[in-house]
Amino acid sequence: MAEKRKISVRKILQVLLTFVVTACCIVAMVSAARIENSETLTSIAVHIRNDKKYHFIEQKEILDKVINDRHIDITHTPLGRLDIHTMEQLILSDPWVSEAQVYIDNEHVLHISVTQRIPVARIFQQNGISYYLDTTLSAMPLSDNFKYYTTVVTNVPDLKNDSAGIAMKKQVVSMARHILADSFWNAQISQVIVDSDGAFELMPVIGNQRILFGDASRINEKFGNLFLFYKNVLNRIGWDKYETLDVRYKDQVIALPSLPYHGPVDKAVANMNWINSIVETEAVSDAKDSVRAAETKAARAAAEKKKELARKAHKTDKKVKVVKKTTEKAKPKDIKKPDKKKQPAATQKKNSQKPVKKTNEKSKDKNTKQRSPKYVYPEKKDH
Repeated sequence: MAEKRKISVRKILQVLLTFVVTACCIVAMVSAARIENSETLTSIAVHIRNDKKYHFIEQKEILDKVINDRHIDITHTPLGRLDIHTMEQLILSDPWVSEAQVYIDNEHVLHISVTQRIPVARIFQQNGISYYLDTTLSAMPLSDNFKYYTTVVTNVPDLKNDSAGIAMKKQVVSMARHILADSFWNAQISQVIVDSDGAFELMPVIGNQRILFGDASRINEKFGNLFLFYKNVLNRIGWDKYETLDVRYKDQVIALPSLPYHGPVDKAVANMNWINSIVETEAVSDAKDSVRAAETKAARAAAEKKKELARKAHKTDKKVKVVKKTTEKAKPKDIKKPDKKKQPAATQKKNSQKPVKKTNEKSKDKNTKQRSPKYVYPEKKDH
């Protein structure tokens, strides 16, 4: 026969003691919870992130949603009757709230922490409705408390929460965030227009150009090419030189000059008339350039002729002066004139012709050295 097992009194006492201690703890906790739930709130603290810079939500609105509209008397309502989860859901129902947390601390203070949504674009739909859009693609209505200035996007179709609407919202947010992140484009781009094909068109602040941007793909490359065109071209020739700038194509900017021609109402012949206008404008410009070139050439010829005449006149005056000086040097004061009566006739004729001939030759040649004429003195006769 099997031996009977002895029952240990010690183990029984341990089990009973454990059960009693556990029951006492449970009772104490329940009693403490009941006492805690019977207490009331001492105060309410509302914390709004970025409330100094943005004022889309006010503390009064939050208190109205959580306390006043629900007719809760914080001085007499026990803590057990406060539904924290419901309070959070009410706060999150506000379109301007991104995150919300509600809790009660040991001092019976109700804390409400709220994070505001920050819009990145102001949307103007084709039907006239306007709203804000943030980075999470959430739409926020206009706020009566605060006017926020951000990137304006106009002519936007009705964007629903389907795949097409979400894709369009993502492109709008990407475009707006890139403009806001750059100080130059944030100051230069006044608005973004959405055309019928869903492409973007930029309207600048300085200049009257239409900037055809296309979709939001390769956004960094397109803005980089446009900035280089501004810096290297428009900054030198003028910001109103071109009417349309097209950056939709890779590694290039297509600039269309501004023309005085206005297209007809008939769209079927608009392109042909536009081409004809370009041809006529170029022809008129070429004619003006040819006339201007002819006038310039004639003016240059007249100026050259005038300079040639002045040069010849100056040369003639110089020759006259040289002849005059040569004639004056040909008559020295220190040499006595010979007596023509005592000279033979042949000698007198030779002496009279020789200095004049040399003087005339010297007046013709400017570069020859001037010499005094040689005179023949009469021979002395023996008496």
